[in-house]
Amino acid sequence: MTISDKLIERIKGHEGRRVDPYKDTVDKWTVGYGRNLEDNPLTTEEVLELFARTKFKSAEDADVFFENLLIRDIRVHTEELERNLAMFPVLDASVQTVLIDMAFNLGVPGLLSFRGMLHAIDNDDKMEAAVELLDSRYAEQVKTRAIDNARLLSGGRIAGVLDRLERKNPRRYRIIEGYA
Repeated sequence: MTISDKLIERIKGHEGRRVDPYKDTVDKWTVGYGRNLEDNPLTTEEVLELFARTKFKSAEDADVFFENLLIRDIRVHTEELERNLAMFPVLDASVQTVLIDMAFNLGVPGLLSFRGMLHAIDNDDKMEAAVELLDSRYAEQVKTRAIDNARLLSGGRIAGVLDRLERKNPRRYRIIEGYA
C-alpha cells in the first residue's frame, strides 16, 4: 500500500501533534502524532535524529538532562553489580566506586572478567586488587582512569602498587608508569 498525503493528513488531523511526551487516554507515554513510546519505542536512529534537532534552552538544561541520563546509567550498573556480585553490597564505598566506574566503562560482564582483581577484593587484599586492575589491557587503554581507580582501590598507596606491578609484569608497568 502506498502511503498517500491524504492518509498522512487525516491521521495528523485525528492525532494532533505534541512535541512534549504526554500520557494518552490509556495512560501510555506518547509523543508527536500519537507515537506510543511504550509499545513502539524510538529506535537508535530516531533518538540520534532527535538529538540532532534538539536545542536546549540553556547550558544548564543540557547539564540537567545529561546528568539525569548518567544517574540512570549508574543506577542500572549498580543494580546489575548487586545481582551479579554477591560481595558488592558489603564492600566499602571506595571499592564500590571503583567497581561501578569500571562497570560503567566496561559493562558488568567486562568487569566480571577481572577474576584476579575480584578474588583479591573478596580476600580483602586491596593492594593486590589494584595490581590486578593495572595488569590489564583495560589499564593500557584508559591509562589515567585505571591509575585513579587503582589509587582509590589501594587507599592511596599507588607507589606500592606500581612497585608490585613492575615486579609482576615489567612490560605493562613500562606502558602505564608515566600516567601515575
